[in-house]
Amino acid sequence: MKLTILIDNYTISGGCYGAESGFSAWFEDRDKKVLLDAGRSDMFMKNAWRRGIDCLQADAVVLSHGHYDHTWGLLPLVQAHIEATYEKRPRIAAPVYAHPDTFLPKEAGGKNIGSILDEASLHAILPVHTTKEPVWLTDRLVFLSEIERTNDFEAKKPLGHTLRNGVWEDDYLYDDSAMVYCSDKGLVIVTPCAHAGVCNTIAYAKKVCHTDTVYAVIGGFHLLRDNPDVMRKTLDFIEDCQPELVYPCHCVSLENKTLLARELPVKELGAGTRLRFDE
Repeated sequence: MKLTILIDNYTISGGCYGAESGFSAWFEDRDKKVLLDAGRSDMFMKNAWRRGIDCLQADAVVLSHGHYDHTWGLLPLVQAHIEATYEKRPRIAAPVYAHPDTFLPKEAGGKNIGSILDEASLHAILPVHTTKEPVWLTDRLVFLSEIERTNDFEAKKPLGHTLRNGVWEDDYLYDDSAMVYCSDKGLVIVTPCAHAGVCNTIAYAKKVCHTDTVYAVIGGFHLLRDNPDVMRKTLDFIEDCQPELVYPCHCVSLENKTLLARELPVKELGAGTRLRFDE
């Protein structure tokens, strides 16, 4: 399996890739190609082109949650699909998998932080399938959808508000999700933002995939603010999992990356990074 990071807050050294605050990744599991999130602009497609990837050839699109820095890039993606249809260029009308709450309006501080493309508009171009249950995209690659929240230290505070049935309510981001690849060496867990908690995500990945072996944890862990108690429990949990590789990115502060690197096998990652598993 090949995993290419199309968008992150930073880029890899020596590459001609663009960065923005957001996340997008491209999975290639044998003949199956999956786009995970779309960042906040068309930058993910530009980086994909530089990596020899055509995003119009994805066999599936997965959305980890509805925040702008993971979904606003859907608009230029849809535009590219429309242009390809008009110009009779090849494209795949890939199914889009997401949690049912992904397209609910979201706000924080009076600003729109949700998707600018609603579900119906996206569905007109790419068929949308919403579910709270895990979706196996290949025999080794799974979209977790709604993540069980079982510990006592993560995902306890809302982030902004979401509009549900005409009423604005605190948003606990139940749409937050992740992707997991079941490698020969253990689970490769990709958490774009981990609003559900990176430890909750790892625990649920183990449950869904029926194994306790974790090989790599990659992505945004939503460790932005100083909270020594949460950080200590997070470090202890991940350390107990004994992953061989940890790649914190996107929504992890520099200070918390440093703390992670003191105790875990942390590696550098950015837009343009390509990782290989079972190859």
